[in-house]
Amino acid sequence: DVPAHIAVLHVLMDQHKLTRSDLPEIGDKTMVNSVLNNKRPLTKPAIEKLCIRFKLRPYMLFSLPK
Repeated sequence: DVPAHIAVLHVLMDQHKLTRSDLPEIGDKTMVNSVLNNKRPLTKPAIEKLCIRFKLRPYMLFSLPK
């Protein structure tokens, strides 16, 4: 099971041919790795910036606890 917010990020990266270095909204490459590996959550400012950049609804990037 991949959390929804991680799946959305992977789809965005595939669609836009982005690398982990191409998501400064989240942070540096290490921070992006931590988020994609589900070690750290997306921060509210990162969600806001990603929503603006990719024209997303915020709920698409929230991860609900299990």
